[in-house]
Amino acid sequence: MTHCFVLDAQGNKLSPTRENRAWYLIRKQKATLKSKFPMVIQLKKEISVEEIDTTPILLGIDDGSKFVGIALVQKCKTKNKPVFKGTIEQRTDVKEKIAIRRGYRRYRRQHKRYRPARYDNRSSSNREERIPPSIKQKKDSILRVINPLHKWIRIDGIFLEDVLIDIRALEKGYKPYKWEYQQSNRLDENIRKAVVLRDHNTCQDCGLANARMEVHHITPRRLNGSDSIHNLITLCSTCHQKVTGDELNHCERFYQKVNGRRIYYIDAMHVMQGKTYLQNELKKIAPLSITTGGDTANKRIDWGIEKTHANDAIVICHSKVRPEQCEINNWVIKPMRKHSNKKIESVNGFHHRDYVQYTKRNGESYLAYITALYPEKNQCNMTTIEGKVLKRYGLSRLTLLWRFNKIYWL
Repeated sequence: MTHCFVLDAQGNKLSPTRENRAWYLIRKQKATLKSKFPMVIQLKKEISVEEIDTTPILLGIDDGSKFVGIALVQKCKTKNKPVFKGTIEQRTDVKEKIAIRRGYRRYRRQHKRYRPARYDNRSSSNREERIPPSIKQKKDSILRVINPLHKWIRIDGIFLEDVLIDIRALEKGYKPYKWEYQQSNRLDENIRKAVVLRDHNTCQDCGLANARMEVHHITPRRLNGSDSIHNLITLCSTCHQKVTGDELNHCERFYQKVNGRRIYYIDAMHVMQGKTYLQNELKKIAPLSITTGGDTANKRIDWGIEKTHANDAIVICHSKVRPEQCEINNWVIKPMRKHSNKKIESVNGFHHRDYVQYTKRNGESYLAYITALYPEKNQCNMTTIEGKVLKRYGLSRLTLLWRFNKIYWL
């Protein structure tokens, strides 16, 4: 089941209706189509204030580092009705693209005419309460999805699941005592010295002592290994050279020697940071209520609802629903980069990032969006909803479903 957002002739937000009912109104020329993905119609008549349904509509948000669940629940007089749910796919390539841009900038500046060195000249990097761009864009992507929804449907309240992750407990593997939070987990503030002191200046592979030692990442940085003392070990230069490039085959052995383990903190830290900024921005849209993950899990189990990001967002609204009510269309939402590297504007009426359907000769079809255009042979590259890359497919078998506009609603 899929619901449609409804506006009247003056742009007033009405209660959503079913999609088949919306198409009926369009065929009868009582409404016009404003957006197809998601479906939004505008009636050709104005609805008086007395006739507008004012039952509250609540927005639930299950915040996460890679995926964010979002849902709208209407609290009707007899039951609660989920009218929209989706999963926002967050971008994870921002840090790498910023690093590439920084390299280009430094190269360009080094090849300019000489100028005196300048320091701390970037006011945006020095302002208070600054959020790193790789984290801020994740919070902004949630707002980029909520803002158009708020133009199509009224939001009377927002429920956000507060994320509270104990990083120190993840690091130690158990809940520390109160005094352990104040105790350092290393013998020196310099992490390299701390690792060497812990290992008594001895190579943990061959046993060589009292020589110049090197500190080795057990899980390498290129594989998201952390700079934690639990991921570092002391090796001599010979042993270090032997394991370089073959770190994964030595991980378990080294972790046992230092009583460490592979820990991935990035997702936990990303979802913890920036939440105050997100909460302040959401308060500008509607009254905000904070819930906890334990409360969400208990309600989901009590109501017998399958665990997904979107279903959690429904449960977060504190509106009891039945499992079959959650079986509505689950939108996959992808906020895209504003900057596009396209070189070709359009070919045969198709544009970069258009959402299309490709039909093969045997009748099989793909739903995909265009990622590249080749005018010399009327071909294109596409990426399907499932992530499959299709290269050099002819444009003659394409059907345009939707013109891209900042966000993919799949």
